[in-house]
Amino acid sequence: MKVKNEKAKQEPIKINYENKRLSTIYFMPLLLIAGLVPLIVYAKYLNLTGTTQSLYWTGQQEYLDFFSYWKSRWVMSLTLIELIFYIILYKQKKLPFKNLKQYYIPLGLYGVFVIISTIFAKDTQTALWGFVDMYQGMFVLLSYVVITFLTINFVNNERDVNLFVKAFTFLMIVEGLIGITQYFGFDIFQSEMGKRLIVPSDLRSDGLSFPFGPKTIYGTMFNTNFVGSFATLMLPLSVAFLLTSKTKKQRIISAITVVLMIFTWIGCNSRAGYMGVAVSAVFALFLFRKKIFKHWKISASLVAVLIAVFIGLNAISGGTIVARLKTLNITQEIENIKAANEARVKFEEINLGKDTFSIVTSNETLNFKIDGDKIYFLDENNKELVITNKRNQITLNDAKYSNYVITIQEKYPGISVNAYGKAINFYIAQDGIKIIGSGGRLTEPKSSPFFEPLRGLETIGSNRGYEWGATIPMLKDYVFYGAGPDNFPIAFNQDDFIAKLNLVNFDANIVIDKPHNMYLQTALNTGVISVIPLLAIFILYIFSSLKLYNKINFVKPEEIIGGACMISIIGYLSAGMFNDNVTSVAPLFWILLGIGISVNIRIKNHINITDTI
Repeated sequence: MKVKNEKAKQEPIKINYENKRLSTIYFMPLLLIAGLVPLIVYAKYLNLTGTTQSLYWTGQQEYLDFFSYWKSRWVMSLTLIELIFYIILYKQKKLPFKNLKQYYIPLGLYGVFVIISTIFAKDTQTALWGFVDMYQGMFVLLSYVVITFLTINFVNNERDVNLFVKAFTFLMIVEGLIGITQYFGFDIFQSEMGKRLIVPSDLRSDGLSFPFGPKTIYGTMFNTNFVGSFATLMLPLSVAFLLTSKTKKQRIISAITVVLMIFTWIGCNSRAGYMGVAVSAVFALFLFRKKIFKHWKISASLVAVLIAVFIGLNAISGGTIVARLKTLNITQEIENIKAANEARVKFEEINLGKDTFSIVTSNETLNFKIDGDKIYFLDENNKELVITNKRNQITLNDAKYSNYVITIQEKYPGISVNAYGKAINFYIAQDGIKIIGSGGRLTEPKSSPFFEPLRGLETIGSNRGYEWGATIPMLKDYVFYGAGPDNFPIAFNQDDFIAKLNLVNFDANIVIDKPHNMYLQTALNTGVISVIPLLAIFILYIFSSLKLYNKINFVKPEEIIGGACMISIIGYLSAGMFNDNVTSVAPLFWILLGIGISVNIRIKNHINITDTI
């Protein structure tokens, strides 16, 4: 009789990672990205000689970057270190690989499109490392993908969440205090001590200044718009931290943080930031309605602080904040723009010839004729105009041309024309007259295809109408792969001089380096299709979060923080309609997305919801 031995099937051993408390050391790279990297302001000398970036930038051969270069390098380095930590800990069965294909697959697809777009980029070097002032090349974009994956798998219990709470709290306090100094005209970066902190000893800081004065906040983010995106992310979190505070000390610190974030949000004057918080507030009021009524004293105090800060800053700024808010009335803004268009002199043509050129506006035509070493100025009937020449600066005596100041250039054979406050630089070349474009390129006017629904609205949203209208038609050429990460300034038609001259505060050779819309930015840089997996992630996360949090009462701290993550992300994505992704803020968004996804999974498992998250 034969006895058959069958090996019993063994169930795989499930490890409860919630009970594992990894050393904080393993979290440090992510915590530094969350709490310290956004605060980095340090000069990096860049030699742009002979690069594509110089040609499509301002023409500077040397540049000092304070806000983006080192942030991007630290994001890449810390992400790599954290990835190594994860691989080691995963092999040691101290960290999970969470089975979240619904998020990993679109994340991975986006990463693939980033790589493909880099391979076919207009400028490979820029695609790899990023463009001047932004530095969001392939390695940084892939870091965002990895950061999200790592955060999802590193956050496994309440202690892990609290580590990020502390990092974000530190960031908000420091950023808020810096913002206060800037708003009231005591910018720390303009002080002698501040200059020593942000400028290496081998570089001189004489004459160092940043383009923003008092009554606004640029923080460590480089631009007030980016501070708006930052505040949109952080303000809901600061309130959540206050609601989850357990000790008197925590409540005091959290309350200070909330006040600082309200101050930063209002004081930065970013309409995109105002819009982002307004949209996210709708969801916050809906989800936290029971919590708001239960803690009505805290709720009333927050409203009182918001009103007080708003009234105070508006009074100090001479009504600037209310004026900015009024522009959010789209109907009225469109009417104002149409009225301004009718009243304003418009540039219509710039014509270039062998030895002649002309500027045509809705008011007059000014013709120029080169004859040897002489220059003649003619009206629309080719009648010579009488001029006054003072040290090569020419004014036309005819009152019709009182808005023109012409300078004969000595450094190169050319003429600079300032017409209605707009600068146009002409170069007299052997093969004819050229315009000096961005980066000192000799070029000719080239109009861009335009998205017709925005025709006439080019100046809406601080000229966003033009940037969007000129970018949208370009997308048909970048469906499957983009121009390359951070290649937007190179792909964009920088020679649409007539359009630029008709924009507010723009000269002919101003550089359009971003579309002020993170979805258009992504579509052009990494391809239209690359936007689809990103939208899939965002929509899946938001809808699953709404479904989840509509079923709970926000009793546990983690539930409140998870809900706040969702609200912050909704606000950031809303502000993204008017702002771009930048290294100062984007890493915070991707970390919050990772935390939000991880917390959602934990809450779902705890309350035994069987629906797919």
